[in-house]
Amino acid sequence: MDYKRLGGGGPRIWALALLQVLVLCVSRTQAALQIPLDYKQENLMTPPVITEQSPRTQAVYSSDEIVLKCEATAQPQPTFRWTKDGQFFDPKADPQLVTHAGSGTFSIISNGNSGSSFQKYHGTYRCFVSNELGTAVSSEIRLITESLPKWQKETIAPIEAEVGESVVLHCNPPVSTAPPQIYWMNINLQHITQSPRVTQGRNGNLYFSNVEKSDTKNDYMCHARFIGARTIVQKEPIELRVRDSNSVKNRRPRLLMPQGERSSYLALRGHSLELECIAEGLPTPEIAWVRREGVMPEGRVILENFNRLLRIENITESDDGEYQCTVSNQEGRERHIYIVSVEAAPYWVKQPENGVYGPGETVRLDCNVEGKPKPSIVWKINGEPLTDTDSDLRHSVKGSSLILHSVQSRDTSVFQCEANNTHGTILANAYVYVINLPAQILSPDHQLYIVAEGQEAFLDCRNFGAPRPEVTWSSDGKDSFSILEDPRVSLYTNGTLHLISATREDSGQFSCTVNPEAENISISATLEIRNKTVIVVPPGDQRVPRGDTAVFSCKAQYDSRHFHSKQPDPMWRRNGRKIAETADSSKYVFDGHKLVIDAVEEQDEGVYTCVAASSIDSDEASGRLLVLDSPDPPADLELSDSQGRSVILSWTPGNDHNSPVLEYVIEYSTMLNQGVWSELTRVNETSALLDLFPFLKYRFRVIAVNEQGKSGASEPSDSIETPSSAPDSNPTGVRGEGNQTDNMVIHWEPIRQLQWCGPGFKYQVSWRQAGESEWHEAYTESPVFVVTGTPPFTPYHIRVRATNERGPGPEPDTITGYSGEDLPLSSPVNVAVEFLNRTLVNVTWSPVPRESVRGHLKGYKVHYWRSRSLLERPKRQSSDRFSVTVAGGRSHALLSGLQPFSVYYVEVRVFNGRGEGPASEPLRFDTPEGVPGPPASLSLDSPSGSLLILQWQPPLQPNGNLTGYELHYQQINESGNSDLRDVEFKPHELNWTVLDVDPRSLYRFYLKARTSAGAGPHVFTEGSALLEGALPKLDNISMVSGKTYTNISWVPREGSRDVEFQIQYLNKHRSNSPWQVLETVSSTQSFYQIQNLEPGTSYRVRFTVKNRTDDMSFWEHSIQTAGPVLSELHEGFATQGWFIGLISAVVLLLLILLIGCFIKRSRGGKYSVKAKEEGQVDSEARPMKDETFGEYRSLESENEEKPDSGSQTSIIADLKPLGSDDSLADYGGSVDVQFNEDGSFIGQYSDKKEPGTAAGHESSGPASPVNPPTDVPVVGLLE
Repeated sequence: MDYKRLGGGGPRIWALALLQVLVLCVSRTQAALQIPLDYKQENLMTPPVITEQSPRTQAVYSSDEIVLKCEATAQPQPTFRWTKDGQFFDPKADPQLVTHAGSGTFSIISNGNSGSSFQKYHGTYRCFVSNELGTAVSSEIRLITESLPKWQKETIAPIEAEVGESVVLHCNPPVSTAPPQIYWMNINLQHITQSPRVTQGRNGNLYFSNVEKSDTKNDYMCHARFIGARTIVQKEPIELRVRDSNSVKNRRPRLLMPQGERSSYLALRGHSLELECIAEGLPTPEIAWVRREGVMPEGRVILENFNRLLRIENITESDDGEYQCTVSNQEGRERHIYIVSVEAAPYWVKQPENGVYGPGETVRLDCNVEGKPKPSIVWKINGEPLTDTDSDLRHSVKGSSLILHSVQSRDTSVFQCEANNTHGTILANAYVYVINLPAQILSPDHQLYIVAEGQEAFLDCRNFGAPRPEVTWSSDGKDSFSILEDPRVSLYTNGTLHLISATREDSGQFSCTVNPEAENISISATLEIRNKTVIVVPPGDQRVPRGDTAVFSCKAQYDSRHFHSKQPDPMWRRNGRKIAETADSSKYVFDGHKLVIDAVEEQDEGVYTCVAASSIDSDEASGRLLVLDSPDPPADLELSDSQGRSVILSWTPGNDHNSPVLEYVIEYSTMLNQGVWSELTRVNETSALLDLFPFLKYRFRVIAVNEQGKSGASEPSDSIETPSSAPDSNPTGVRGEGNQTDNMVIHWEPIRQLQWCGPGFKYQVSWRQAGESEWHEAYTESPVFVVTGTPPFTPYHIRVRATNERGPGPEPDTITGYSGEDLPLSSPVNVAVEFLNRTLVNVTWSPVPRESVRGHLKGYKVHYWRSRSLLERPKRQSSDRFSVTVAGGRSHALLSGLQPFSVYYVEVRVFNGRGEGPASEPLRFDTPEGVPGPPASLSLDSPSGSLLILQWQPPLQPNGNLTGYELHYQQINESGNSDLRDVEFKPHELNWTVLDVDPRSLYRFYLKARTSAGAGPHVFTEGSALLEGALPKLDNISMVSGKTYTNISWVPREGSRDVEFQIQYLNKHRSNSPWQVLETVSSTQSFYQIQNLEPGTSYRVRFTVKNRTDDMSFWEHSIQTAGPVLSELHEGFATQGWFIGLISAVVLLLLILLIGCFIKRSRGGKYSVKAKEEGQVDSEARPMKDETFGEYRSLESENEEKPDSGSQTSIIADLKPLGSDDSLADYGGSVDVQFNEDGSFIGQYSDKKEPGTAAGHESSGPASPVNPPTDVPVVGLLE
């Protein structure tokens, strides 16, 4: 729609209306009208409009079919005519041309001719399209005819080079209007491999930065592909021979393309700019591009051909400037600066437009064109130039606009605007169609417009007619003038009513009327105002270190009428482009109203915009993401203003990645340590004055530092070499000390090789004895020099000076050193001891004469040792010695931690750096008595319930003569603690008996030893007459069970005291049954009966004593009462009928087998006694396996321990009488002996068990095969 304002409302509406009338009266200039496609009118004529034409430049070859296009629309049907080089050209008159009815397009049939018949079509063509309403003109079409390109025959001599040299293979393809595509291949049509070392230039040449032996080939062939001619031509093969070389040397880079330091380059706006740098050198140079005083255009820069080619697409005037390529290797660098100027062929700012006008209107055709240089503009009418001398005064040219005054139907024409400069020509057609057309409203009726509060509203009343129809609006009783009084309301020329900053009061019905005085046609529209969408929480700017997570938050409010359910999440854009969350990418995560960017990188930087949108409006807010990172390395290191001992280093900073550079670290490497870089200095500028040492070859590099870290190191600078000179400084740390009694070793800190300043570096060492005037000199390269033949510990004056071939260094300082030390000659005298307390003494002595030290006085050492206690006899063995060192000339020392009542000896020695001198005479001193240590032991015994015996041992450290012992004790019971009672004992008394004690009370005892110095620390013990937790000592524990009881008997061990304990038992047949606790018994009681037991039941019996926290078991055993055995499976599958039947069948089969075996044995044949005896011996020699069913197989109950092997004889042999010496407590249970009615033995005697191991009570003897026992358990039968 054409939204040109026609008028606005306000308090001055009448003044504005009057002004409109005056303007229309003076000059009715109208905007151009276009006949809409939906405007209905029969037999409507239209001026010609060109819809298709050939390109402005067209290159063709003799084999091509030439087509020149010119298509147009018009009503009535247009006619076409051509000009060639400004002259009339009739395509129909040439038999080689093919034309088409109703079209201006024609084609030229080549027929393969390449002579003058083809060349004659070379020229500039133009097409003219005409009908009754005017003539449209095409742009000029330049047709270039060429012959097929060919390569001239030539003989190419072989090219020879040594390894490491640079070589250029020239292509020189045939000249053509359209440059060909170049390919270097061998004779087998395999492409020559491109690399940083081997590069093809834009001119087609093949450049070798440095050749290798493998480059030797005789078939380097340049192929040129001409796309327009659809042909490829090839050059004769070129032979390259590479020779070995014995002296391959590295070379600084040198540019092969382009030449010189600077060059100018002209680029055209909208085209691609290509800048090229190709260099030779060894090693192969690397290439870097920068834009001087600016940054490269974002998103339009492409580096190709291993950084040799810089391409900038879609060039604009802002790309003017200097572009620098730098080629470098370890030998140096070279650069070239391109000065780029951008010009432009003519291009449209505003083209003249086709338009329909009513009679009497004023027409303005604008032809705004830009270009560099400034284009010139020519106006034409129907293809004929319009000059300043035109007789029609109704036509005028003002600037780039053509104004037609008071047009009439006869003025209907096609106008041309043509602009040109040195780079090209552009042309535009625009018709002016003057006609009367009836008005029509083209917008639909009853349209609903929904807009948000504060938004613009456009109510359409699109119409068409010539002259332009009059449009009025009304709303809810307001006429057009009332509506336009509101300064927010404007009416556009196309009839659209424009309302800005809509409010709820603007809602309602509107009506649009066209030509109310004539056709009087109208439509209605409804305007609805809703709440606007507002972002209440906008995203903020983010500064995030690289690799971290960035989170943008965005919350919005919507009109509830937009959405029936959940409000939508916001949409996000980055730099204006929508961000989409994909399933295979974890970079962007949309979490409700949040955008999460994980592991941010530099390419994630930009402006992130949150868009909250409804169906009618939207709101957006933005936040910028800056990714912080360590800086890029500095570039373009340059050395300048070299002064021999200094140089200025400057560089270009790299990208700081949004974190300002805090400082630059300058490092250097020298010929002394190639490849090793050391820090020289730090600066915060982009240049630095560097102080250098002489006689060195330096290279520098720079590292940038910001808050995120350090950059990589820059490329090294060029080398710089400083001249030699005499040394600047002398060694430091000079000292002279002897390591033998007759020498002096002179040491100093060596001067770094960096500071040698020249060749032939040495040290000049000078020395003389103090008091002498003559100096002795020597030269050395080592930082150590030894002077021999010196008297002990004699002072010397020493100098050390640095020298080289250029001369000595500055005058050195003189220091004093000493020859070697010797052991001291004298021992300290007047050694005395002063007691400060019983364990601390102060030892004093008189200092030795200074000259007897014969070295540096380091101090004195006090040696002392304890000989013995005064209670002991003198002993000959030596005691441990201790030492106290006193630094310097002090003559006293404290000896602490001495033991009281002891004999000590002390001696003092002086020492120097060589060692200790002779000792003073040992001095004896005796320490006074002290308090004794605690008694060595304190034990408590209770022979009976009313008696306690206390025993102890003397202190291990009596520290004097014992004068006695102090005992403090008290009784502790439930009612509280009694007062402490005191008892004293003589030194020889070491025990005490406490009578009539309360057996239920606890007694505490504290015992101390005492000397004349006082009482020492105590020892502590406590106990009672009732030894709670003590284990009874019982022997021969036995148990005999009846149906409802078990008798337990034991024998107290002789000499043991009476201890109380408890008997407990547990029913094993009842799960989760608790232990039953019986009454407390005494160890001297010897017998106890457990009653009220269940017949045929297994029990567990144990003896326990109480300690302070729990019951402690000290004996445990299993028993079974007499009577029928209760089944343990009464609730399991054993009660099922099928199981009982199965068991019955198994028992029956076993009985049958037993009867069969018995019958077979009774009918068996005779056998020899010897064989039977051998069988008996074999039976006893081999253990019987469990699965063997034999004559002596025992049937055991489930509670019985099975013997490993043996027979009845072995069991009886192990049987012991009840009165034997072995204690029954050593066995797992008691003896259980049973007899048959006839008195035969059928019982068992339990094997000896480990403590705590239960033994069974069933018979283990042999069972009779005739009369098997009737009480055999089921388990035994199954076995």
